[in-house]
Amino acid sequence: LAAAPAPAATTLSVVCARTPLYVFNSGTDRPVRARTPDATQGQRFGLVSGPRTTLEGFQFYETDIIVVEPGYGPNAHYWISRDCAIPSS
Repeated sequence: LAAAPAPAATTLSVVCARTPLYVFNSGTDRPVRARTPDATQGQRFGLVSGPRTTLEGFQFYETDIIVVEPGYGPNAHYWISRDCAIPSS
């Protein structure tokens, strides 16, 4: 009898004391630090996608937090470094 597949991760838990959120400008593979307060240890966010790997090999998860900074589309989300966020279901 085969084991049931593990449920897909749906949330991200912040495991660093403080970590910035990032945005990806359209057409680039380089994240930019967002002008929002840092996420802090213990915070949880919805996981939209990821990890996304930059050309330098850094990985980021897309959160369900809508970008509030001007210049981004209505469906843009903040991203968080894989080094400081653990996905879970």
